[in-house]
Amino acid sequence: MTGFFREDLKRSFLNIGFFIRMAAVTVLLLTAEAAGAPLNRTRSSYYILVNAFAASGFGPFAAVFPVLAYGADFCEEYESGYYRMIFARMSPMRFGRTRILTVALSGGVMLAIPVALACLGAYTFGVPGVPQGSDKGLLNGTVMLTYVMKYGDWYIAFGKIVLGFLFGCVWALVGLAFAVWIGNRYVALIAPFVLYESMWIGLNKLPWLNPIRLLRGDDVGSYPLAVGMECVYLIAVSAVIMAGLLRRYRNG
Repeated sequence: MTGFFREDLKRSFLNIGFFIRMAAVTVLLLTAEAAGAPLNRTRSSYYILVNAFAASGFGPFAAVFPVLAYGADFCEEYESGYYRMIFARMSPMRFGRTRILTVALSGGVMLAIPVALACLGAYTFGVPGVPQGSDKGLLNGTVMLTYVMKYGDWYIAFGKIVLGFLFGCVWALVGLAFAVWIGNRYVALIAPFVLYESMWIGLNKLPWLNPIRLLRGDDVGSYPLAVGMECVYLIAVSAVIMAGLLRRYRNG
């Protein structure tokens, strides 16, 4: 089991596609930071960071990148019949736990690192703390002001990195869920994006359920609530994957 986990983890990370997609997200966010504000420590770090997420065009397509990570590879194992060899070596539950973990990690890291670099850029080239000058009043009436004053800027940065990681985990697993149930690579790659866009539009008045609002965190009004909801989605999608693997096992 340990050997299989190690090899599965290597496959999920050590492939050129993983690094290309992570680089693409990084370029999107950092380019938006450079274009959205002068990077000469005259604008608020929070303004630079929020503007990067809002103006980069990353949000509407955010679910695409983790889905492309590793989850859809199950379709190749299904079409080749390799998954039967795996089930001969271990139960679908053990395989499911391993694959869920490796897919989630690959999707989570793919987004967490670019978000961390975006935070680093914002707090390096912007002015940390409560926004002043032309950005004065930016946080008035929001819980973000409380976060900055009570905990400091690290809380905002850490919250966004955690939310980016969890968002990547969830949507990488959504891709795996479609792969397990449908078995078609194209569906596994396209369907999560359609679902994401539908949830974004359909849940617009419910920010604590809306995936793009959860990714940003600010719109939810509570980072802990956003983290909690991402964890709920994570558990729900994992249960769907497990049910799909048991179905594949029973059907041979």
